[in-house]
Amino acid sequence: MKAARASRFRDPTSDYSLYNLAAHPIDVVCPRCAAHARVVADPAAGELPTTRPRRLVCRTCGLAATWSPRDRSSCWGVAVDPFFRQPLWLTATVRGHRLWAYNRAHLDLLAEFVAADLRERGPYGGCSMSLIEKLPAWLKSRRNRADVLAAVARLRAREAR
Repeated sequence: MKAARASRFRDPTSDYSLYNLAAHPIDVVCPRCAAHARVVADPAAGELPTTRPRRLVCRTCGLAATWSPRDRSSCWGVAVDPFFRQPLWLTATVRGHRLWAYNRAHLDLLAEFVAADLRERGPYGGCSMSLIEKLPAWLKSRRNRADVLAAVARLRAREAR
């Protein structure tokens, strides 16, 4: 009888930095109606994803707001979108800790990492700026795996709404 293959995760390093994930729409809570809204980048403006103007758009109440790097700085690494600083739509509490993701790609990356039995550093042997290397210990812990994956499943269902 063959042994089951362990799932494997290889850190994609800079391909999935918070900056690169924020180049795609970010799911947020609408500040007007508390529905699912999105922060989107203007692909025609700015060379770097972090310097592009953004728009916060809610399809439920019609809210539209604009952010520009000239008007306001960005804020990274917390459970709010880095531009408008609105609460993220994809958040959950896991064993007293906050699990958050900008969007479905971020959530999928976290789920793939947490579910893996074998976790490898990226092609450059690790990078001090890797999103995966910056994850908190509670999220990396095998003992929290089932709870984190259950929270990810709840967030996927919420994201689909």
